[in-house]
Amino acid sequence: MYRLFVLFLFFGIVFATNKVEQVHLSLNGNMDEMVVTWLTQGPLPNVTPYVSFGLSKDALRWTAKATTTSWKDQGSHGYVRYTHRATMTKMVPGDQYYYKVGSSQDMSDVYHFKQPDPTKDLRAAIFGDLSVYKGIPTINQLTDATHDGHFDVIIHIGDIAYDLHDDEGDRGDAYMKAIQPFAAYVPYMVLPGNHESDSNFNQIINRFTMPKNGVYDNNLFWSFDYGFVHFIALNSEYYAENHKKEANAQYKWLEQDLAKNKQKWTIVMFHRPWYCSTHSASGCNDYSDMLSRKGNSEMPGLEKLLHDHNVDMILYGHKHTYERMWPIYDGVGYKSGDSGHIKNAKAPVYILTGSAGCHTHEGPSDTTPQSFSADRLGQYGYTRLKVYNSSMISTYFVDTSDKVGNFMDRFYLEKD
Repeated sequence: MYRLFVLFLFFGIVFATNKVEQVHLSLNGNMDEMVVTWLTQGPLPNVTPYVSFGLSKDALRWTAKATTTSWKDQGSHGYVRYTHRATMTKMVPGDQYYYKVGSSQDMSDVYHFKQPDPTKDLRAAIFGDLSVYKGIPTINQLTDATHDGHFDVIIHIGDIAYDLHDDEGDRGDAYMKAIQPFAAYVPYMVLPGNHESDSNFNQIINRFTMPKNGVYDNNLFWSFDYGFVHFIALNSEYYAENHKKEANAQYKWLEQDLAKNKQKWTIVMFHRPWYCSTHSASGCNDYSDMLSRKGNSEMPGLEKLLHDHNVDMILYGHKHTYERMWPIYDGVGYKSGDSGHIKNAKAPVYILTGSAGCHTHEGPSDTTPQSFSADRLGQYGYTRLKVYNSSMISTYFVDTSDKVGNFMDRFYLEKD
């Protein structure tokens, strides 16, 4: 009896540590592929992790093997986790697919997604600074909107979970489980903020799977095309953390990426804001934030490069509020007749969207408006982006403190 009890206990522990967790999708830049990533708390010795997928939940006819990365948390105990990554290939844009992931030791539930169709309008949710603490209303509304078919991609522009590494990584596990109800159904893209920089970006490198950039291929900066848009994600923390080699490598990559970009719209995202209203009358002016914009003798600034390549829109977070700016270059705002509909902008339009929900929050009453500020909001929420065609895109803010998700600050950007 004792031997049976020990055997039962052993297999119970194995099952618990090898249970599939934290399933999430991501894009890799190929419109006929979809990446799925998941985690187990224990290893899978002599077992092959994989994804099964197909056009019906009852007929998952195709499989793709996963690769596994074992990595150690930076906490005092150094717990090891196991991230599994698989790529579904030969997907047909617009088709709905069903899938499940795991191994012979445990399989997930069946999830589904619609393969991105670049011929249709692109609909994205974009935000920064989201945690479970004070972020549940946003997570719930993102989940509802995902299952109502409102998104093609969700992009989180830094400061994830507050923090992924806290509590020996348990905080990151809890957050990833909380977002699985939307991240398992629509691509969830991430880029680093200051809260991901701990231990040389250990958590964001090992928990996620972003497009490869050919330099470091470690999720910290990347780009992809989607229909009329070229999306670029940059790591502003290279500057704030004084990572000179990496900042220069990123700059060189960005020069090449922009030079070969042929898309009609270019949208750039990073974490630290360059322009915004703050408590100070001079607005955003923290040295660590401005460094990626202006650069110094050892790390080149990014603003001129982005302006010279006609970037249309720049989104960031870090400040826990929402603000949309007029087109700006080198501190000068370019105003026109209607702040809600700008045509042929002379510089990028800037949107600060850091109010998804975390430990602190700010509203208009907490800041001094800058001359280039077009709208400021104090609600919790996120930004929705819609790309209609080669000449029109729009954004608006979704107030997730309102149970129905009130839409605010509707904005249209148009060009010939």
